Amino acid sequence: MLGLLIASALALAFTGCQASESIVTPAMVGHWEGTAHIVASWIDHTSLPVKVDIHADGHVTGAVGDAKLTDGHIYSNRGWLGRQSNSATNCVIAGGLDGPIVAAEGITRSSVGIPLTFTNGIFVGQINTHGTLWGGKKSEGFVAQDLKLVRSK
Repeated sequence: MLGLLIASALALAFTGCQASESIVTPAMVGHWEGTAHIVASWIDHTSLPVKVDIHADGHVTGAVGDAKLTDGHIYSNRGWLGRQSNSATNCVIAGGLDGPIVAAEGITRSSVGIPLTFTNGIFVGQINTHGTLWGGKKSEGFVAQDLKLVRSK
């Protein structure tokens, strides 16, 4: 029991909590586009486009691959210890997905997490889909790396 409490406290210290207040700065607000490299060997496509609109209140709309981002929000991804050690990304976009994420291959996932670091007017990070540890196209979660979102419009 004590080990579980310590692990939970450390996780919160590094990752922070998803607070209801917005972490969005004026420089983050706007339309952003980019492409990530899919690293799952069971997917024929090698790239995943991302288009998001970040709103001042922390809501995020847009698309990941061919899927519509639903109930998207941007949160802090670091607690006090993570900030002190400069570990982890500084924010994460989390939300549901409506429709296939890779339509050409019939790959559908229910949700996505996009850990990002915002520096010098650019977001960099990766995409993590919801899914199982095994199951390939039918159910396995996958990662797309080297995401770079630049302001568009």
